[in-house]
Amino acid sequence: MSKILVVDDNELNLRLACDTLELAGHETLSAVNGRESVDIAVAECPDLILMDLRMPIMNGEEAMEEIKTDVRTRDIPVVALTASAMIGEREQLLGMGFDGYISKPINVTLFAGEVANLLSDMA
Repeated sequence: MSKILVVDDNELNLRLACDTLELAGHETLSAVNGRESVDIAVAECPDLILMDLRMPIMNGEEAMEEIKTDVRTRDIPVVALTASAMIGEREQLLGMGFDGYISKPINVTLFAGEVANLLSDMA
Protein backbone atom coordinates (compact mmCIF):
# COMPACT_ATOMS: atom_id res chain seq x y z
CA MET A 1 0.00 0.00 0.00
CA SER A 2 1.06 3.64 0.37
CA LYS A 3 3.27 5.59 2.76
CA ILE A 4 1.17 8.42 4.23
CA LEU A 5 2.33 11.30 6.40
CA VAL A 6 -0.38 12.47 8.83
CA VAL A 7 0.17 15.91 10.35
CA ASP A 8 -1.93 17.04 13.32
CA ASP A 9 -1.10 18.69 16.64
CA ASN A 10 -3.98 16.91 18.37
CA GLU A 11 -2.61 13.58 19.59
CA LEU A 12 -6.00 11.82 19.54
CA ASN A 13 -6.77 12.94 15.98
CA LEU A 14 -3.28 11.95 14.87
CA ARG A 15 -3.45 8.49 16.42
CA LEU A 16 -6.97 7.81 15.12
CA ALA A 17 -6.01 8.72 11.55
CA CYS A 18 -2.78 6.70 11.68
CA ASP A 19 -4.44 3.66 13.25
CA THR A 20 -7.27 3.71 10.70
CA LEU A 21 -4.84 3.94 7.79
CA GLU A 22 -2.58 1.22 9.20
CA LEU A 23 -5.55 -1.13 9.58
CA ALA A 24 -6.21 -0.55 5.88
CA GLY A 25 -2.65 -1.64 5.09
CA HIS A 26 -0.87 1.70 4.71
CA GLU A 27 2.43 2.67 6.29
CA THR A 28 2.07 5.89 8.27
CA LEU A 29 4.42 8.61 9.40
CA SER A 30 3.34 11.35 11.78
CA ALA A 31 4.21 14.95 12.60
CA VAL A 32 2.76 17.33 15.18
CA ASN A 33 3.47 20.62 13.38
CA GLY A 34 4.19 22.00 9.95
CA ARG A 35 7.94 22.28 10.45
CA GLU A 36 8.18 18.58 11.30
CA SER A 37 6.02 17.73 8.29
CA VAL A 38 8.39 19.50 5.90
CA ASP A 39 11.42 17.75 7.39
CA ILE A 40 9.75 14.33 7.24
CA ALA A 41 8.51 14.92 3.68
CA VAL A 42 12.07 15.66 2.54
CA ALA A 43 13.55 12.68 4.39
CA GLU A 44 10.84 10.07 3.64
CA CYS A 45 9.09 11.15 0.39
CA PRO A 46 5.64 9.85 1.36
CA ASP A 47 3.02 9.08 -1.28
CA LEU A 48 0.52 11.45 0.35
CA ILE A 49 0.44 14.06 3.12
CA LEU A 50 -2.70 14.67 5.18
CA MET A 51 -2.22 18.14 6.69
CA ASP A 52 -4.07 19.81 9.55
CA LEU A 53 -4.29 23.57 9.11
CA ARG A 54 -4.08 25.09 12.59
CA MET A 55 -0.87 24.01 14.31
CA PRO A 56 1.93 25.57 16.34
CA ILE A 57 5.38 26.45 14.99
CA MET A 58 4.28 26.35 11.32
CA ASN A 59 0.67 26.08 10.18
CA GLY A 60 -0.56 23.74 7.48
CA GLU A 61 -0.76 26.33 4.74
CA GLU A 62 2.83 27.46 5.32
CA ALA A 63 4.03 23.85 5.39
CA MET A 64 2.15 22.99 2.20
CA GLU A 65 3.67 26.01 0.43
CA GLU A 66 7.18 25.00 1.49
CA ILE A 67 6.58 21.40 0.41
CA LYS A 68 5.21 22.52 -2.97
CA THR A 69 8.16 24.86 -3.68
CA ASP A 70 10.89 22.34 -2.82
CA VAL A 71 12.03 20.37 -5.87
CA ARG A 72 12.43 17.26 -3.69
CA THR A 73 8.81 17.27 -2.46
CA ARG A 74 6.76 19.35 -4.88
CA ASP A 75 5.09 16.32 -6.49
CA ILE A 76 3.81 14.87 -3.20
CA PRO A 77 0.04 15.45 -2.95
CA VAL A 78 -0.91 17.47 0.15
CA VAL A 79 -4.50 17.11 1.33
CA ALA A 80 -6.02 19.49 3.88
CA LEU A 81 -7.40 17.62 6.90
CA THR A 82 -9.44 20.18 8.78
CA ALA A 83 -12.34 20.69 11.13
CA SER A 84 -13.11 23.97 9.39
CA ALA A 85 -16.21 23.31 7.30
CA MET A 86 -17.39 26.76 6.27
CA ILE A 87 -19.09 27.26 2.91
CA GLY A 88 -16.45 27.70 0.23
CA GLU A 89 -13.64 26.38 2.44
CA ARG A 90 -12.88 23.42 0.16
CA GLU A 91 -12.60 25.64 -2.91
CA GLN A 92 -10.46 28.15 -1.02
CA LEU A 93 -8.04 25.43 0.14
CA LEU A 94 -7.78 23.93 -3.34
CA GLY A 95 -7.12 27.44 -4.67
CA MET A 96 -4.25 27.83 -2.18
CA GLY A 97 -2.56 24.76 -3.63
CA PHE A 98 -3.85 21.84 -1.57
CA ASP A 99 -4.52 18.77 -3.72
CA GLY A 100 -7.62 17.69 -1.81
CA TYR A 101 -9.75 18.15 1.28
CA ILE A 102 -11.01 15.85 4.03
CA SER A 103 -13.09 17.21 6.88
CA LYS A 104 -12.65 16.31 10.54
CA PRO A 105 -13.70 14.65 12.65
CA ILE A 106 -12.92 11.70 10.44
CA ASN A 107 -15.45 8.92 10.06
CA VAL A 108 -13.43 5.78 10.75
CA THR A 109 -15.68 3.64 8.56
CA LEU A 110 -15.19 5.94 5.55
CA PHE A 111 -11.75 7.51 6.08
CA ALA A 112 -9.53 4.81 4.56
CA GLY A 113 -11.80 4.72 1.49
CA GLU A 114 -11.62 8.51 1.13
CA VAL A 115 -7.83 8.33 1.26
CA ALA A 116 -7.75 5.42 -1.23
CA ASN A 117 -9.91 7.45 -3.62
CA LEU A 118 -7.55 10.42 -3.31
CA LEU A 119 -4.54 8.21 -3.97
CA SER A 120 -6.12 6.68 -7.08
CA ASP A 121 -7.26 10.09 -8.36
CA MET A 122 -3.72 11.45 -7.98
CA ALA A 123 -1.93 8.45 -9.49
